[in-house]
Amino acid sequence: MELEQTELRKSIPHVVPDENASPAGNATDMERNELLVELTNIQQQDRSIRLHSTPGSPVELLSSDTTETFPDGGLRSWLVVMGSFLLLMGSYGLMNSIGVIQSYLETHQLAAYSTTAVGWIFSVFVFVALLLGVFIGPLFDSHGPKMLVYAGSVITVLSLFLFAECTKYWHFFLCFGVLGGIGAALVSTVAMSCVPHWFHVRAGMAIGTALAGAGLGGVVFPFLMRAGFANVGFKWTIRILAFVVGVICAAGSFMVRTRLPNSLSKAVVNLKCFKDMRFTWLSAGAWFLEFEFFSLMGLYPTFVVSQGFSSDTSVYLLVVLNISSLFGRLIAGRIADRYGRLNTLMLIVAMAILFIFSILYPFGHSLPALYVFSSLYGLASGSFISLAPVCIRQISDTKEIGLRFGTCYALVSFATLISIPVAGEMLGKAGSKALVVWLGGILVLTLGILLMARWTCLEYQWKWRMKV
Repeated sequence: MELEQTELRKSIPHVVPDENASPAGNATDMERNELLVELTNIQQQDRSIRLHSTPGSPVELLSSDTTETFPDGGLRSWLVVMGSFLLLMGSYGLMNSIGVIQSYLETHQLAAYSTTAVGWIFSVFVFVALLLGVFIGPLFDSHGPKMLVYAGSVITVLSLFLFAECTKYWHFFLCFGVLGGIGAALVSTVAMSCVPHWFHVRAGMAIGTALAGAGLGGVVFPFLMRAGFANVGFKWTIRILAFVVGVICAAGSFMVRTRLPNSLSKAVVNLKCFKDMRFTWLSAGAWFLEFEFFSLMGLYPTFVVSQGFSSDTSVYLLVVLNISSLFGRLIAGRIADRYGRLNTLMLIVAMAILFIFSILYPFGHSLPALYVFSSLYGLASGSFISLAPVCIRQISDTKEIGLRFGTCYALVSFATLISIPVAGEMLGKAGSKALVVWLGGILVLTLGILLMARWTCLEYQWKWRMKV
């Protein structure tokens, strides 16, 4: 603490008092001391503003961010949130709907292929979307969002129009898995990186609100596809979906913008990020969260059908899950800003573990229980998926947000690549009960990793009441 106060004193300008000034009028030293005390108190309460040292560099503030330099509200800031909301609806919203597409293809165009084989198409889609963030993040930092998001919107729409014409496995793989993943990478990385330029104290609420767009997409798109597949067929359903996504992304593209000056990144992947153990543990936690999330989301309709229910029922359950997920994303950020982002994340993961082992495992064959599980797990999963990037933002300098998000989610992309095929193989070979235990076990491991992240953020001290 003494070292921290020394650094804070250095950051406060020292004004030499005027010898001719009256004692009553010369309050510079008193004000300076009061400011020092205030900054020290802020540092103790908000762990996102803390001293950080790295080898070969002096002790310095991790981020130069202060609440005065961020609007944290206002029309322009909320327009950016709305733009990110729409872009994430068009990109992550598709990711939340892949279970419906996979379930349809398994019984129609790709009926000759196994669940695992079909799952690779959608795993590659998510994998490419997250992996390319490591390249797009630095481009965002150095060139801003506009050209990236325009290109991403065009590629996303093109991939869907081509997807509608596919007839063979490799067609689906290239058009949706690869090309669609590239478009989603451009759009989602820009959407996730713009909001932190405008919010600091209310970052959890703002990012959670933007990520609610993914939940809304997961509600709208499955209903659209279910009605379309039954009435106009696969081709026209996907074409309509392409048009809707195009309009959504176009609107979002005009709203997003950055606020801080562009900065050049010397490397696409900055391995120095992992010298910060807080970042390392949080990245590991995000890896397992995304692994579990996409395993369940990608196979949930297939899991429901394997329990003896109809494909329509599986769509309804997925929609209920995504509706709850939407509310989870909206609510979690507000709670996290008040009680600590990492604290809230750990609590919600613990709740998800409870829901899996107390509802899905013993009562997975009961339709009422599946509706209850979809509601509760959707609320939890939407919350922890939206809070993971907020925790990364909290420990990162604003000028490196794009790079850090890209580095973290490039690592996470490998989790999404294997998530659906591994879960599909387990469902086919070991059965639904083993799959549920597997998913619950992954979350238990994740909770342990997040405990380590919290311990590291508190400089290896157990302070249970500290806001982290």
